[in-house]
Amino acid sequence: MSIVMLSGCSIPRGCPPNTIVEWVDLVKINDIQYHALDATNYTVEEKDLGEIIGEVKYEMADQACLNHQIKNGDAAFLSVGTTLYEFNGYKSDFRIIADGIVYEVQENDKAKTIGELYDIEGKVEGMSVRSSYDGSHVMDLKEEHWTKFINEFLTLDFVGFDNVYKKIEDEEGTFLDIHLKDGSSVRILYWTDANVLNLGAVGNDTLKNIISLYK
Repeated sequence: MSIVMLSGCSIPRGCPPNTIVEWVDLVKINDIQYHALDATNYTVEEKDLGEIIGEVKYEMADQACLNHQIKNGDAAFLSVGTTLYEFNGYKSDFRIIADGIVYEVQENDKAKTIGELYDIEGKVEGMSVRSSYDGSHVMDLKEEHWTKFINEFLTLDFVGFDNVYKKIEDEEGTFLDIHLKDGSSVRILYWTDANVLNLGAVGNDTLKNIISLYK
């Protein structure tokens, strides 16, 4: 039995027997792959819809097998013809909107730093630690700490998760929410002993020392 990714599960037509394919809620356009934010993260309003940047050409659920190479216009669960919009206030490399859902960048080979991956400079209003057990709020970072963290964070090289995950071993990571001025947040996972972040970056001593204060 083969399993790939997480979330909705289906048995696509034409796949080998006993194959189970599971997809996260994703979409790809302009060579960038995005994953859907949780519906509680942000409520999309009409004013958020920017220019049209494309549409869904292929819905993978119930159709794509394990060997499917995700292409521009592919989506896991969005219907064919669903319009993809810019999210006003953000670069489309970072976030887009489709079917009333915000999709945030997951893979962008053109990004060289976290600042190029995440369009959040000047848009942050705080950070907090979240429980790894139930996702509840644990504590807020002091402003002097989160401002320093963000400044360093945005300069980190973006190398992709595949290039850092071997450093993690058995350490339990710290869930961090970066709170943006529009009320939404960016969630990251930071393993301080390994000094790596789940989005695909190696931290530095400044980040490690700050977050160690809150563990």
